[in-house]
Amino acid sequence: MYFHRLISLSLAFALTATATSAAQVTLKSTSSSVEIVGELKSFDNEVYVVETDLGELEVDARTVTCSGDVCPEVVNLASEVSIFGDKQLIDQLLVPLMEGYSFSIGANVETATDKTGHANITVIGQDGTDFAKISVQPSAASNLNADISKNPNAIVVKQGSAALLAQDAIKTAVTPLAADAIVVAVSEINQIRSISQESLQDVLSGKITSWKDLGGADVDINLYLTEKNTNFATLSKTMGYDTAETGTAARFKTLDDIAKAVSQDPYGLGIINYANLRTAKALPIVGACGAYVKPNTFNITTGTYPGTYYHYLAQGEKRPPIFAREFLSFLEDSQAKDMIERFGFPSLSLQEKDLEDQGNRITYGLLATSKNVPITEYRSMLNILNGARQLSTIMRFAPGGLDLDTQSSAALEALVSELFLGNYADQKLMIVGFTESDGSLGENKRNSKAAAQLISRYIKNADSGGILADLQMEIHGFGEASPLVCEDTPEGAATNNRVEIWVKDSF
Repeated sequence: MYFHRLISLSLAFALTATATSAAQVTLKSTSSSVEIVGELKSFDNEVYVVETDLGELEVDARTVTCSGDVCPEVVNLASEVSIFGDKQLIDQLLVPLMEGYSFSIGANVETATDKTGHANITVIGQDGTDFAKISVQPSAASNLNADISKNPNAIVVKQGSAALLAQDAIKTAVTPLAADAIVVAVSEINQIRSISQESLQDVLSGKITSWKDLGGADVDINLYLTEKNTNFATLSKTMGYDTAETGTAARFKTLDDIAKAVSQDPYGLGIINYANLRTAKALPIVGACGAYVKPNTFNITTGTYPGTYYHYLAQGEKRPPIFAREFLSFLEDSQAKDMIERFGFPSLSLQEKDLEDQGNRITYGLLATSKNVPITEYRSMLNILNGARQLSTIMRFAPGGLDLDTQSSAALEALVSELFLGNYADQKLMIVGFTESDGSLGENKRNSKAAAQLISRYIKNADSGGILADLQMEIHGFGEASPLVCEDTPEGAATNNRVEIWVKDSF
């Protein structure tokens, strides 16, 4: 809160901010004896902007009383916020996050929900005044753009691929919430260990109806899908998994219901999201070259898993009310990311993975490309990465340019924040570039190192205060030596074009 920060500032200097002017006002905290005296510059019914001896300060109007001849009339200090989006996602993720934020600032929350799923949330301050009145309205994915057009100060909960997130970021302000993935769910006792993209499409189209065709028993596949008009069905179709035309499937209203049905059926197969797996098992996806990717938190967070998508918030054209702005800032904190993980979603916080846990890197290098990468390249890469740990910060560039895509920008900001906090102060930071196999070996190696150098400059440019002056950084480029996935699709090639961050003990 603005005033809480100002209280700390005032106590630190042991003085009261003062200024003398005809427009002088006194802002007194409603919860302490601290007051600020200064010239009122502006007021938007949410924030007082006051010029004081300490400089220009912004003060949250909900936390103070104003006295003075020029004090403005306060109409209603409660922020009015409208939220639209998928009901299950709002219930599972957004509302608990909003409640968690409210509790963190000492506020209470009252929620009333009608039969249509429309919820009205009131956030009440310690003094009994309303901080915010939030209208939460379930909405179909196809209606979200219209919702935000009609309500320009609204917040819309959306889900989509990295490409869709990047498109929305061009048009409006977006805040990534969590990663997630479309996964193939089966029972824990199902003997199938993986499924190819081609076989999955054949299951959805009805060409494959028996587990025998997938390497299992000669038994019919019991297919479990969401209802055709759900937001998840729409998302699945945009990502290449069209479940609407499958005629033989059992349909469920929620993804949680599918997970329960699959976990209890040894011959069941469901299409759900990773966050709702519960006790079901997600099958790795095998590419045409034979390389497969496990659907785990690390692979989803890094965008390596083929079905990865993102939950994010999109804002309307108008500046959001103060409570919404503070909530959006809260989402960048570690407290919010911890909450997201507790709710079952892969958060965008940093994770680590040892090289010894990535034995498939060389195997994929041999499987995913038709060219012969010299063994000396693999030996050089392994010698450099030996003993290091990979961070979940993987960065990719937007098509046709040198700008990072939206998700990568958020990942880089999170990394820089960790570096500023000194969490890797005793580590060597290795910035390692990789490419797809298109192009010559020499060209790809040069391009991968150039991409790594660009990320290095981004990090250095973010350090205007010299906090990272002693940070040890190494730049490496290994070209196509370590593909993550097969390159039988444009998406596979784009996944392999990346810059990874590794850390290693510097002593």
